[in-house]
Amino acid sequence: MKKAAFIFLIFIIILSFSLRVYSLMQPINEVEPVDIMVEIEKGMSGRAIANLLEEEGAIKSATFFYLLLRLQDLNNLQAGYYRFSTSDSPQAIIEKLKQGDEEKFKVTIPEGFTLEEILNRFEGLVIPEYDKELLRTAINEEISKLELEKNINQAQIESGLIVEPEGIIIPTTYNFPMSFEEPALAESLVDYFREQRLPLLKEAAAESDYSAYEILIIASLIEEEGKIGEEKKTIASVIYNRLAEGMPLQLDATVQYARAERTERVLYADLEIDSPYNTYKINKLPPTPIASPGDLALEAAVNPAESDYLFYFAKEDGSHVFTKSYQEHLKKQRELAN
Repeated sequence: MKKAAFIFLIFIIILSFSLRVYSLMQPINEVEPVDIMVEIEKGMSGRAIANLLEEEGAIKSATFFYLLLRLQDLNNLQAGYYRFSTSDSPQAIIEKLKQGDEEKFKVTIPEGFTLEEILNRFEGLVIPEYDKELLRTAINEEISKLELEKNINQAQIESGLIVEPEGIIIPTTYNFPMSFEEPALAESLVDYFREQRLPLLKEAAAESDYSAYEILIIASLIEEEGKIGEEKKTIASVIYNRLAEGMPLQLDATVQYARAERTERVLYADLEIDSPYNTYKINKLPPTPIASPGDLALEAAVNPAESDYLFYFAKEDGSHVFTKSYQEHLKKQRELAN
């Protein structure tokens, strides 16, 4: 009897232990799952990660989770932000941590954004948090590594008259790991330009009188001057034609960029702004792009339309009237005014 009772006791203990283990292996709540965001910091030990997950309500037992890590010879897992669910089992959570399957954030950079607007967009994120000036410095450092020949006055850069990184960050929707700090974010942004745009610009420059950087500048002018896609190549032809004739570009978009604050209209007084970007006063391209051009503007800069147009003006609907001479330009303006 004693032996049978002992065996039965052992059985009960093993059964209880098995049921406990089985319970700890299960998710916290599969019926009404809740998402939980957890930040795994760099250098956190397996024990610290287990404690954090229990505190955040992602697992039932830190001790059991840590035991699973030890059984799989895991200790230092990949840092980052992770989104877990109360429907995730402990092993599923471990797999996410092993694979570095961390949460990403999405940010959209619209066409025509300036560097300042781009920095503001990243600074405006709630999670993760970015320091605007740290990001600016990191972007500058990454752009300095680009193989892109720029003829820029260093004194004007140092004085703040010229924004060297302008136009490099490609307008698109990005998905970045939430653990990215400013240097990693800057590297990724500039690498995307290096991979997606630099080869095209260099290829175009090889068959052009303009450098890759100058073509990028022209693309930014087209982006800001022409909001209707079908007109961008014609606007590009006007810019190239005026440059070939040695005429000042006289583009309102460059005056807007030179202003401290943008306005709906460019006034005659604005045309006298003393700036290396004011194409009413300089007889050449601006020293840098004035915005980040989209794909259509870049395509127009690389493959402009063939035309004899030297002038254009905007109508109220945003479209433009193109003319070959100043006399015709004035005539068309008078006709529309009447």
